Amino acid sequence: MKCYTDRAWSNQAIITFLLLSIMLLLASGCAVKAGADSPGVKKSAQERKARRLYEQGQYSDAARAYQRLAQQPSERQDVLHLQAAQAFSKIPRDDKAKKNLDLVRTEKLSTAQLSHLHLMYAQIDINAGNVEQALDFLRRISVSSLSHSRKAEYYKLTAFAYGLTKQIVKSVHERVALDLYLRTQQERDSNNRAISELLSLMPEQTLQQQRRQPQQSIIYSGWLSLEHARRQFPVGVKQQEALNDWADQYPGHPAQALISSGYFQVSRFKLANVRVIAVFLPESGPYRSYAAALKAGFVAAYERDHTSVRPTIRFYDTQQADILTIYRRAVADGAQLIIGPLNKKHIKALVERNDLTVPVMALNYVEGLVKSNLYQFALSPLDEVQQSVKQARLAGHRNAIILAPQTADGERLSQYFQQAWEANGGNVLRLQSFDPKARDFSFPVREMLSINESQSRLQQVQKIIGVVEYQPRRRQDVDVIFLAASEKHARLINPQFYHNRAGSVAVYGLAKLYQGYADKNKDIDLEGVNFCTIPWLFAETYQSDLSRASLQEIEAQFPRSLLSLIAFGIDAYAVVAHLNELADIPFYGAAGDLLLNGSNRIERHLVCARFKDGEAVLVEMAEEHDVETPVQDVFPVNAL
Repeated sequence: MKCYTDRAWSNQAIITFLLLSIMLLLASGCAVKAGADSPGVKKSAQERKARRLYEQGQYSDAARAYQRLAQQPSERQDVLHLQAAQAFSKIPRDDKAKKNLDLVRTEKLSTAQLSHLHLMYAQIDINAGNVEQALDFLRRISVSSLSHSRKAEYYKLTAFAYGLTKQIVKSVHERVALDLYLRTQQERDSNNRAISELLSLMPEQTLQQQRRQPQQSIIYSGWLSLEHARRQFPVGVKQQEALNDWADQYPGHPAQALISSGYFQVSRFKLANVRVIAVFLPESGPYRSYAAALKAGFVAAYERDHTSVRPTIRFYDTQQADILTIYRRAVADGAQLIIGPLNKKHIKALVERNDLTVPVMALNYVEGLVKSNLYQFALSPLDEVQQSVKQARLAGHRNAIILAPQTADGERLSQYFQQAWEANGGNVLRLQSFDPKARDFSFPVREMLSINESQSRLQQVQKIIGVVEYQPRRRQDVDVIFLAASEKHARLINPQFYHNRAGSVAVYGLAKLYQGYADKNKDIDLEGVNFCTIPWLFAETYQSDLSRASLQEIEAQFPRSLLSLIAFGIDAYAVVAHLNELADIPFYGAAGDLLLNGSNRIERHLVCARFKDGEAVLVEMAEEHDVETPVQDVFPVNAL
């Protein structure tokens, strides 16, 4: 009986002990979770609202909401600072994100929360160019404590950081690990291309050393073998045979998708196939209105893109952070092409202080700036000057006078015309300037046509022989005038040519003389003036679902002076798919026929028109074979 009682007690004790252990374990689990996102601490209605804002992509509103909540002492104060930092990093406002992170009491955090904090610090440091410091934060992270999506962020950052420090082997390993945490095939394809690009940068000696060493990952070994095969047979039938042999040896390898897509049979990076595009434009400041019109055209072209797979577009505000920070953020976000920035200072800063690991199509042109992976596309007056000069020479004109305002822009435009005209075998007889603040432009016109000189000679003769009948004469050697003036000034200047007996002299102006709308009462003063401009302004020269007629609602949102920027935005999106072939095959765009020159500047070939009876009328373009000397691209441009 005693034995039975002892056994019963023993069993009861065991059961009690197990129950207590389970309760302690559950309590322990709750204690671990109660710091950050656990249900152990009740979330307020305001916090739930902030979460909804974040999930809806309203990051600015979410960041402000979280920050207000974090300012109030509570059990979740540190978590709220973390969430505010996360939202600010999405805007991106790294300065405010870091301020919130600095307020977090790390001793209050769980392992997962602390790893998340270090992950955000690493992202901020990478954006700021502090790569070594970022790597230090990344080394402190417990990867196993991270959620699935944050593991993807972790491996992206480590791969990027190692890539920036030229630790190619480590960068490739991180990207191989990243593949397991990517959710879509598009993301995996992008990662595979990145691995291939990294391997192409690996020195031959390093590649062979890695191939000789035993590797734990068959995936990594397969990548090394593939890069070796690609280097042995870079093109042709032998390359395809080598790729087929590799595919047989590594069935199921992630790189199989690259081979089947023909990736290795074309250029290593084909811009037509980009899947993520980052667009850098200002949302405030002096260029805001220009950017808004450009963006409207860009978005219209994107929305009417009927191809089977459209790229993902992400816009970044260049007024919110340093341009290098924005570039690094876009690259970390998976951008395969950057479009922008718009400001020339930003372009110079980006190119001069950074290796362009991801191609950039800048939306402006900086003189003398040439770099690998940099394209420059601008609504440049240089294109208008070149086109006008070519048309004037093909029309048989030879002796020119250039009339421009007494401003820095006027001086540059005068130089463009002079250099282009002389490069095409023409003679510049005179450079004449005018005061843009003047109301009467008769003096500079009479001066450049030597009317004042003729009048002076008449006065001298009259002093000697008395009054004589005489009409002052203009110089007879000029046959073309290049007028670098605004629409307002040109309307006042052009009639002076007729008043001073120069009505038979050809006049060529710039695109800003015509903004796409007829105004007969005013434009009658531009009678006879030639100019070259974008095809989009004329229904006869640009017909598609992106024509002016089809975009009337968008056009109505902007002043006439910005209409050309809508066309520019259309082409900024549409030309991307053609960049690889643009050096040989023109793209017929809204802003002109686009071709890529030897300096990676996208030139625009325009349509030309002439004012007749107060209306802009298209003129037949002169034939190319009549030109004596081709126009040379030797000029800077003063755009935004």
